[in-house]
Amino acid sequence: MKKMFPNRNRELEDEMNAYLTAVVKSGLVYRQGVREYLDGNEKAFEERLRELNALEQEADDRLRQVKYKLYAYNLIPDASGDILELADSLDNLVDTAKHTLEHLSIERPVFPDFAIRPFLELTELSSQAADELLMGVRNFFGNTGTVEDFVTKVNFYENEADKREEAIARMVFQSEEIVRLSHKMHLRYFIQQVAAISDIAEDVALKLSVFQLKRKL
Repeated sequence: MKKMFPNRNRELEDEMNAYLTAVVKSGLVYRQGVREYLDGNEKAFEERLRELNALEQEADDRLRQVKYKLYAYNLIPDASGDILELADSLDNLVDTAKHTLEHLSIERPVFPDFAIRPFLELTELSSQAADELLMGVRNFFGNTGTVEDFVTKVNFYENEADKREEAIARMVFQSEEIVRLSHKMHLRYFIQQVAAISDIAEDVALKLSVFQLKRKL
């Protein structure tokens, strides 16, 4: 398999690695932020939101540098379009994570006790799909040839997240503990937001699989 980053493109490789690292850190902070919100640790939660805002800015800055180097120096002309599409798609993960924490901070949904653990489990499953995607992307750029293994894992966790999303929604709407329909719909919005991380990961994984196939041709 041909090398993605020839030696003369080491600077671009470093920028891409820095960008991926910022995306990974964003996912870790997002997870912890959701956990702290559900624990009622407001001060720690708001600090996570600030951290995530800073990481989003860092990721955006790194992405701009990747784009600049690709275009300014005409690096990897046969694959630059794929690289940019992949990088832009990954940015959606960071945006969705940030918006979810922001909306939690603004709207302050009240999760009944019975929904807290399932919601955390959904968060973990959805985030795991993103984790597997990012490992697949690193392998794509590292030329290890194991991309499809990670794509398979992304699809597995996305499917598990879908099942958990439906189960929690049913619990919420069938609950007699939650009296108001507006409360149930409010919770459903956040259930969908958290599950959206795995949906994005699945979409990007499909692109990654196609790009990997193109490199083999």
